[in-house]
Amino acid sequence: MSLSEIADNKWEVQAAKPPVQSVPAVAQMLLIAAFAGIFAWILFGSLQGIFGAKRDSMADNYSKMTHDGKQKTE
Repeated sequence: MSLSEIADNKWEVQAAKPPVQSVPAVAQMLLIAAFAGIFAWILFGSLQGIFGAKRDSMADNYSKMTHDGKQKTE
């Protein structure tokens, strides 16, 4: 191997390591983790709203209402 190939391999090995030695790099990884957590929280809440237990709220009773605001008797 020539010296240039050895230097190139060392650069590739060094570039593949995550930069966890500096404060901005750690802050960036924490920020990405926070955004991933917020996304997971929104997704979990959406799935819980879609597939969760049925609640007896005004929105759930909207289809049962008539024009005067009273519930239909079926």
